[in-house]
Amino acid sequence: MLDYILLNFLFILVGALSYFAFGLYKNKHFKLIVGVFSSISVVCCMSFPFTVFPGYIYDLRIIPFLVALFYGGYRSGVLVAIILLGYRFYLGGSGFIVTALSYIPIFIIVIVFLKLRKKITGKQNIVMGVLFSLLSALIVSVWSSIQLHNDTDQHEVFFTYYCVILTICSWITFFFIETMKDNIQMRDEIYRSEKLSVLGELAATIAHEIRNPITVSKGFLQLLKARSQNETDLKYAIHAIEEIDRAEGIISEYLMYAKPQAERVEKIDVKAHLSNVMSITDPYVTSKGHIVESQLEELYVYADSKKLTQVLINLIKNAAEAIEKNGKITIHTFAQKNHAVIEITDTGIGMNEEQLLRLGDPFYSTKSKGTGLGLMVSYRIIEALGGTIRVQSKQGIGTKFSVFIPMDVDT
Repeated sequence: MLDYILLNFLFILVGALSYFAFGLYKNKHFKLIVGVFSSISVVCCMSFPFTVFPGYIYDLRIIPFLVALFYGGYRSGVLVAIILLGYRFYLGGSGFIVTALSYIPIFIIVIVFLKLRKKITGKQNIVMGVLFSLLSALIVSVWSSIQLHNDTDQHEVFFTYYCVILTICSWITFFFIETMKDNIQMRDEIYRSEKLSVLGELAATIAHEIRNPITVSKGFLQLLKARSQNETDLKYAIHAIEEIDRAEGIISEYLMYAKPQAERVEKIDVKAHLSNVMSITDPYVTSKGHIVESQLEELYVYADSKKLTQVLINLIKNAAEAIEKNGKITIHTFAQKNHAVIEITDTGIGMNEEQLLRLGDPFYSTKSKGTGLGLMVSYRIIEALGGTIRVQSKQGIGTKFSVFIPMDVDT
């Protein structure tokens, strides 16, 4: 029996961890891949069941089934459920009815839970994975007892064994998955920090040297513009000055990235500050036909007022540009675990998983004429305050930027 339990567990671990080990988590079809690997694990587990007493044949198929639901969503869960029931029907026997009566309600319960939950941490995912595994064991055990009319005492003994096995195996599986996720996230963050650190050094050493000749050139062009009587020459001078202004803006963003630390830290009323920012951005937003709704609480943070304004204006402008027409931008502030949270949500085109992973990278932008430097600098400014920026997005629905800033807890 132990050999088959370990074999089942091996199938589960290989299926659950392979999409992390081979970098498949970055694939845009990641959720489908989770469903495929989980389906393979389910089939393998069902092909090599184990037994404690005669008539009690079980396996660990519920664990990859739950992995598919937790990390791949309901579509992956549906795929695994169809393959699970189809393969069980192919194997034959009276157990198909027990399987159908057991796994369909498990699927519904887990989906409802995942829909209702707002956010669950990695540790909570582990706990919930174990609890749902035990719940499934209970449901399967009850239906087996009713369907097969087995001896009650023997059934209780087996159920105890099965619960212990499920608890250990499901805890290790979900623990490994969450550990892999954390390690990958940490590795990506280190890799991103290294890239941005190199960019910061380049910005600090080159930007000043570039700015000096640009400033001189701009001065001469302004003189030519003032003295020019020819309309064509005047037009060229104006275009040249505009392009120099644009180049200076990019250089300033480079310098801002190279030195993001706040120059003048002060106590800021987030509600009043956001109200001021919205008054600045309102003409731009309304010119595009959008509306802004806000729900602001009184919160206080310590930050550089000008740089915080730069971040908020950039995020609101990005939200307005992401909406095609007649959309809505919602701004919401609240406190969460000693952090002031500023949420800026739009009803725009949204982003896919690949785009979300690249947000904040140098020179990456979802806009055709964007440089990506604005968002990169925004990330850097908030990180310098000890905060973070998190992004949630769905294509065709919209995007939510959540800015977390350490809060003045004494107020």
